[in-house]
Amino acid sequence: MAKKVLVVDDDENTVKFLTTALKENGYETLSALNGKDGLEKIRSEHPDLVVLDVMMPKKTGFVLFKQLRRDDEFKDLPVIMLTGVAEVLEGLDTQTEDDDVKPFDALREAMRKSIREMRDEGLIKPNMFIDKPIDPELVVARVKELIGS
Repeated sequence: MAKKVLVVDDDENTVKFLTTALKENGYETLSALNGKDGLEKIRSEHPDLVVLDVMMPKKTGFVLFKQLRRDDEFKDLPVIMLTGVAEVLEGLDTQTEDDDVKPFDALREAMRKSIREMRDEGLIKPNMFIDKPIDPELVVARVKELIGS
């Protein structure tokens, strides 16, 4: 029986792209376009791994991740988190004229704070982070590392 991977991302193109790559490598795929629907699919379908976008409407990836880690049934569910933040922030930071002020320091700090809070609460961090734009071969390789073929 094929291993089941749930892709949760608000970008439909990312979902299609990843589900196609995963299917081509023998995985059964599920998808959700926001964290709320993602949680419902996790509860009903019990995937073997979740690929989870950090920034989404209705429930962010960090909020969903925290919920999973606090739930005895899903606390060990492997999670790969996708983030487009690093590249976007880097690009926007280079556009600033004042080298001393980075306009997105507050967003960076909010992400660091979320990660610190998870650690302080004893929550295990995601199995890995992958930056967007996504290399499908890298995602498939990481999925194989975590749950096999």
